Amino acid sequence: MNRPEATANTSVPQSPNLRSAENDLQRLRGRLRTVAEFIHDPAIDFAARHALAQRLGLPMPTPTPAARQTKEATQ
Repeated sequence: MNRPEATANTSVPQSPNLRSAENDLQRLRGRLRTVAEFIHDPAIDFAARHALAQRLGLPMPTPTPAARQTKEATQ
């Protein structure tokens, strides 16, 4: 048996399907990062960011001081 053994110093060739799945995962992580940045951007309307986070099941944004004042004034 003359099979080369995979060691820590050698790379194992990846199948095209695995490479494709890893590329898809990287793209999805990038999109999630973009959505998270949007949700936590205080320059964007708090209600819109809150609704999006709630809809996607992501952590809720922290209201900015201006948004807190507006929310408290309406209560």
